[in-house]
Amino acid sequence: MPKFCVYCGNPIKASDKFCISCGKPLLTGSSNSKKKEEKKPEKEKLPVKKEEPEDIKEAEEDVIEEEPKKEEKVKKEKKEIYKEPEPLPEEVKHQLDLYIESTEIEFQKKILTTKLNEVLKATKAPQYETDFDFKQNTNVKLEAIKTLITDLKDKEIKIKSQMDDVFIVKKLNSLIETKEFQLKNLTREFRLKKMNKETFERLKDKYKGEKISAESERTELMMGIKLWIQELKTERTELIGEQKLNKGRLSSKEISKEVYKSSDEDYKLKIEKMAKKIETLQGLIKK
Repeated sequence: MPKFCVYCGNPIKASDKFCISCGKPLLTGSSNSKKKEEKKPEKEKLPVKKEEPEDIKEAEEDVIEEEPKKEEKVKKEKKEIYKEPEPLPEEVKHQLDLYIESTEIEFQKKILTTKLNEVLKATKAPQYETDFDFKQNTNVKLEAIKTLITDLKDKEIKIKSQMDDVFIVKKLNSLIETKEFQLKNLTREFRLKKMNKETFERLKDKYKGEKISAESERTELMMGIKLWIQELKTERTELIGEQKLNKGRLSSKEISKEVYKSSDEDYKLKIEKMAKKIETLQGLIKK
């Protein structure tokens, strides 16, 4: 097939490098260079990352954004939750005192009941019928224990008449347990499709709110009890100091032995009673 110069249009040979008419260089290597270029291996294409659907992207972005927000929220909540414990109201203290007394009476009744059973066994012993002194001594013990039990029962009735129907700590614990049960039952019923979502959400918010309120009240109560325990421990330390001082007064002959014994017994009774009170209150905050 004949070839022509691209500059002047005169015929040329395939082997010519210059046009014999115009003398300009011919583009004989252009076709070869194109072929070479075509033969060049293509660069490896990196795998294109598939774009995730918009809704998943948004959800992930929300999670990433929410994480620091959640941490800030938790820190903020902790700051808001913590506050200096407030002293217990006198009415609450009174109810706690009554509860402690009631607990102490129950303890004393158990001890006396054990002693009563021991004395009753003695009345069935052969010696009870044959030994007059043994019988008389046993009867005195029996009457004394019965009298103490009767007195304790009367005291218990009087205390319980002043107490609320339900002790405040037990009342709050019971309320929290009830709300937890209601929430579990509500969730189960919703999963079984026995109620619609709107009803479920409304009741869930209601029960959660009541549970949180009761837990908050219980937390404040426990903090108040802890504060009261510290106050009682301080009072007990002061009483122990006064008891030691009382002994010093005896050593310096400021007071007689009779006065010392009477006041020392009074101190011992107060310290023992306060220790029992502290122990009972510590038992309440551990529950």
